[in-house]
Amino acid sequence: MTNPEAQQTRNVFVGIDIQNDFIDGSLAVNEGAEVVAPANTLSAEVRDDGGTVVWSRDWHPKETPHFDAWPVHCVQETRGAAFSADLDVRETDIVLSKGMGQTDGYSAMEGVGPAGQTLESIISPESDERVRAIMLGLATDYCVRSTVLDSCVTFGDNPDVDIIIVRDGIRAVNIEPDDEQRAMQAMEEAGAIAMTSEEIRRAFF
Repeated sequence: MTNPEAQQTRNVFVGIDIQNDFIDGSLAVNEGAEVVAPANTLSAEVRDDGGTVVWSRDWHPKETPHFDAWPVHCVQETRGAAFSADLDVRETDIVLSKGMGQTDGYSAMEGVGPAGQTLESIISPESDERVRAIMLGLATDYCVRSTVLDSCVTFGDNPDVDIIIVRDGIRAVNIEPDDEQRAMQAMEEAGAIAMTSEEIRRAFF
């Protein structure tokens, strides 16, 4: 059994789908641009602390059944698929692409990085560490919800992994008025911890 006092804590920041089409494009989320500031602040804190910064992105082909349910969005190599110009994405960060085939690709756990990285492989702790996965992005009731729930399923039996949702770093589509509330309830019931970006900074950095 690992001695908790001997464990090091590694932070993993996960910014989910902060892309132009979800901010001012074909599938814009109300107040979607508001997630950029907490994303930049917390990703900088994680980098400075020696952690890992991950950004997921929808990276759809031109034709996919996904567009039967949604407007065309985040097509590979288009402006809509690019990260917001205000987002501080660094060369040392890891970008996970998802939805590249004929699937919806809501969850960043389905994403793959340029060297074959997955969110599961990035978060998985070594034997002598705890991992704190700090997640935010767009949209609360779809890709954030799917990513958090999949992460909670994957790591739910691992006491050395905490999944944290940044309350002020998410915005919802809200097709139904209570979709955001239902998504938050589902994520917290699955074991995720909801905190504001300021609470996270005070508690962990």
